[in-house]
Amino acid sequence: MRRWSRILIVAVPALLLLPATALIALVSLPLPIGIAVTTCAAAAHATLLLVHRAPILALLLITALIAAQAVLTAFFVLLPSSALILLALHAAAARGSRRVAIAVAALAPVLATARYAMDPAVTDSGFGPAPWLLGVALLALCAVAVLMGLLRRAELRTTALLEERLDLVRRDQDNRQRQAASAERSRISGELHDVLGHSLTVIVAQARVARFTPARTAPALEVIEETARTSLRELRQTLRTVHEGHADASSAAPVTPDALAERMRGLGLTVERRVQGVPRQLNSDSELALGRFLQEGLTNALRHGTGGVEWIEDWRDDLVVIRLSNPVAGDATTGDGTGLGLPAMQKRIAAVGGHVEVASDGPFTVIAVLPYAESTALGTEAVR
Repeated sequence: MRRWSRILIVAVPALLLLPATALIALVSLPLPIGIAVTTCAAAAHATLLLVHRAPILALLLITALIAAQAVLTAFFVLLPSSALILLALHAAAARGSRRVAIAVAALAPVLATARYAMDPAVTDSGFGPAPWLLGVALLALCAVAVLMGLLRRAELRTTALLEERLDLVRRDQDNRQRQAASAERSRISGELHDVLGHSLTVIVAQARVARFTPARTAPALEVIEETARTSLRELRQTLRTVHEGHADASSAAPVTPDALAERMRGLGLTVERRVQGVPRQLNSDSELALGRFLQEGLTNALRHGTGGVEWIEDWRDDLVVIRLSNPVAGDATTGDGTGLGLPAMQKRIAAVGGHVEVASDGPFTVIAVLPYAESTALGTEAVR
């Protein structure tokens, strides 16, 4: 609760009730008793400072101060400041112990009525309401104060639950945003790896050819030029995708398997390709994922392998299995998962419903298993 709210809780009742209480006590009671009653009333008003932070303590203190007034005079129930117990009951029921609030609300009217009824000064004077009527009125007022406090308690609880739920929603949204950002960074990293990794490997290989084989310098430079041009085009497309915020698989246009096989053979890699079954037309996403898989696998074979690549395509009734195998030297394999190539393969194939398997006992082998979507038979291709 804000500071000004706490000040108003004390100031408003004090301005409205305390002057009337002091006037009644000092005029109608002997001066010493009037001063004592006024002092207790002022202390009760000051106790309202605790009504928010310690409502039960405030209720007990106000009850004790009113009880002290009751000891001094039976007319305490007619003093305006006695209404402070209603505020304390409301606060205790709303933010403190409901049992304590209900107990005070039940006992205080009974004790106040008994003190009022047994005082000879009241019974002999004929002033004031009948004791039973006073008791009913006090009990009704205390019950209303507690009931309003319980309603306020339910309101506060509902508000707290809504705030907690909103906090959970905000945290969930933050987590989703972080996960989406992480996934996007991973996707961009994979795209850049796919675009640049293969191209730079080709460029390095052809640069060596141009350097150490003068007779093949011109063809090697042509390959370098074409590879660099293709890489720049794919890099622009990747950056455009990042800028626009969505991927466009149809514009990626991966290299066809035939062209990729010929390119790798031109770089000096022995590629033995065999096709089993009836090839199908894959959708654009699956075709792109498969092209990236082949490109990454053959590039790794060129970079780390010590022999030719065995490339087997098995087109089955409901899925295609692509197997790339080649011997590797020592720890050159990327199958340990420490590089970006294999994780990128796995994520791309998994994104279109397939999976990647790795076998390193014997020749290093990567296997992509990709189920068909809506496929169309293309015809049987000759074994290469």
